[in-house]
Amino acid sequence: LRSACVYALVGDQRSIRREGKCRRLEMMTKSRSSFMMAILSAAALYVLLLAVHARGENVVVENVPSLEQCKGAFEKFLMSINVADQMSNPDLLACVGGASEGCCRAIHSFVGEGSPIYGCSCHKELHSEAWDMVYELAPIVAPGSNLAYIPVARPIVMQRIKECNVPTPENGCPAEANSANVVILEADPASAAQGSSIVIPNLNRTSAMMEYSAAYERTLEGFDEYGWYNPCTKLEGAKYCLASLQAPNNYMQVRYGMCVPESSTEEAIAEAIKDTAPEHYEKHEPKVDCSVMEKEPLDVGGIVTASVFALISILVVSATLVKLLVPLKDDHAFTRLVDCFDFCKNWHQLMAKPASGRELDLTALNGLRAVSMFWVILGHTLSYIIWIGGIAYPARLITPNNMNMVLKNWFISIYAGGFFAVDTFFFLSGLLVAFIASREIAKAKWRRPVTARSEMFFWAAYVVNRFLRLLPTFAAVLFFFWKIAPSLSSSPIWKLNWDQHSKDCSKYWWSDLFFLNNFFPVGNPADGLAPTTCVGGTWYLAVDMQLYIFVAPVIIAAWHHGLYLKPLLRFRKAVSTGASCTMIVLSIGLAAYTTIKRDVWLQYFGEGNFYYYYVKPWIRAPPYILGLLLGLVFHDFTNEEVGKKRLAHLKKNIPSWVWVSLFGLSLSILCLLVFPISTYYDTDHEIPPITTTHSAGWDRDAVIVYNTFKFFAWGLALFLLVLPTCLGRLSLVTEILGGHIWAPLAKLTYGAYLIHMLYPQALLTSTDATTFYYHTSHTLGMWLVFTVGSYFFCFRSVHGG
Repeated sequence: LRSACVYALVGDQRSIRREGKCRRLEMMTKSRSSFMMAILSAAALYVLLLAVHARGENVVVENVPSLEQCKGAFEKFLMSINVADQMSNPDLLACVGGASEGCCRAIHSFVGEGSPIYGCSCHKELHSEAWDMVYELAPIVAPGSNLAYIPVARPIVMQRIKECNVPTPENGCPAEANSANVVILEADPASAAQGSSIVIPNLNRTSAMMEYSAAYERTLEGFDEYGWYNPCTKLEGAKYCLASLQAPNNYMQVRYGMCVPESSTEEAIAEAIKDTAPEHYEKHEPKVDCSVMEKEPLDVGGIVTASVFALISILVVSATLVKLLVPLKDDHAFTRLVDCFDFCKNWHQLMAKPASGRELDLTALNGLRAVSMFWVILGHTLSYIIWIGGIAYPARLITPNNMNMVLKNWFISIYAGGFFAVDTFFFLSGLLVAFIASREIAKAKWRRPVTARSEMFFWAAYVVNRFLRLLPTFAAVLFFFWKIAPSLSSSPIWKLNWDQHSKDCSKYWWSDLFFLNNFFPVGNPADGLAPTTCVGGTWYLAVDMQLYIFVAPVIIAAWHHGLYLKPLLRFRKAVSTGASCTMIVLSIGLAAYTTIKRDVWLQYFGEGNFYYYYVKPWIRAPPYILGLLLGLVFHDFTNEEVGKKRLAHLKKNIPSWVWVSLFGLSLSILCLLVFPISTYYDTDHEIPPITTTHSAGWDRDAVIVYNTFKFFAWGLALFLLVLPTCLGRLSLVTEILGGHIWAPLAKLTYGAYLIHMLYPQALLTSTDATTFYYHTSHTLGMWLVFTVGSYFFCFRSVHGG
């Protein structure tokens, strides 16, 4: 989108060969930003090209080139600059946060009096054509661009131009330049400067209504203010309305929430706002919506989905009553069917105390899984508070000081390092898949000889069983939040958020359900950003499923059958270990190659390159493969006589200090991977390194090394931690992670993971307490709410409640 914004300024779209220039610009531009910050950086570049002279005082252009001269000059100017280099220009990027001295200095250095486009910004036609071309060319130059964000960029751009006092039709262009193509506008008569008297709309509100309304003076300063819409809707004789307006002396389109008498009409409210600055609002008509708090009714799909959930609830109640009141035979098929929906039986299974005290104690994996889920929710708590707050209050979010309040503190490592919790899931998944599959293979060997037919049946059942276990809950969550959730609440930002969610679901539901959403939709080649699918975060399930189908069978079959090749059968475990090591080395190599080729940096919002690096199975494979190897070793310890003897030997002959040393080494690796993340963001520059890597705390070589080895190192550390823990050689760790409290939470982790990104989305878009400033206690409080809510609603969905 950034390159589209630049290219859009070359002039008359009818006189330019667009496709060739787009290809050239696409090669020139390498974007490294999240979608939101990409828009703001695009705004900075738009300022660079349109603002032709910027100083601290007003500037007047004496000689304005003709429109035709400007159209020819734009192409020459565009091809003379390196767009990619300018994306790391600190002065230019300062325009994201405000019209600072550095921002205006950058504009002046590029398009001052010596520029070939000096004076061209006085042609208002060029402004309009530029934005029209952004819409047309953004999908060509940057595939996957979300055109819905362009209206967000436009008022920010125009505000920076005004604040830098650059010549525009509204400021500094000579009157004699006025023609059919040059429009001169008088300065806005209304002013919201501090110290001046402020006229607020006269809406005949009571004191309570005034209390629940937003502060109009903040709206005049360019900030979105919603007031308190939930209390307003409960106030007798009152209703909530939302106005969208461009305040006097501002270019930003802002939202102003009001609690007004129930008899007030939208037209009357708009007139009251216009009366505060008649001349200004004659040009910029405010729009008022008093239906913003009305809930959307269920459509046909919503009714069908709700009916299915109601049917499941009826089955649960009926089955529970039947088991309580009617004696049933234990071995009857009907009894087994009833047991599937019996709440009491499912509750007992959920709360059952896991067996402990065995030679190989896997109960510690429950604690590791639950704690990892808590960490995932913590990382997404901060990102979702910022994301939803950014939708509601974009003017506040883009202020660098607000971002630095969290990014330049040591604890950002804990939030940003949450992506490692997903790698813990990969490790645990690989371990349990190998252990359980090995157990089934051992049982099959006792029942029948190994044949091609029996093995084909085994591996087919292996895949089908996985789909049958995961799909029902996944589909329930997907359709609930697609078809039912949008009708459950309302707020000024509810509809905006859930309308977009429904559009994403209608396009990509199949990609989620068939575990393909880490490949479809395709990401932008320039920066790796991909359109959002239906259920956020489920790229992990796609990667896990792909590793389950294409990697695990190779390593497991090699371990037990020597890949079904007789010459390899004698060396089957060596073959499996060799195949695993080869895959890990290939993964590390691909991580290095992708990091260098795609210019992947370290970023909290999108991990540098989301599509080509972060969500690809060949990048995230090492922890999973190491988990597979440990699962195979654990199975040998419990199944074969030789393995049992080795286990006894390990426990007896290896001294305790060795196990403690392994624990210390693993803990050191984990901490070294997580806590240095804060040093990447801890810079002296005003703009944190999110939109760009300029002034980042790490150099390029450090990032390459980190991105190349971090997933392997995390998996290796878990291998060193889990091995002695499950062997009972770290008794304190085993007791803590193997406690009974973790067992039910671990069983609900899958459902909680599916819900944990959509539930906060619903909560934050329905509340009028959305925050836009960081505070640790508030963030941790929301984390607790999101964690409890995710597990609670997961339990209800799993048990049909």
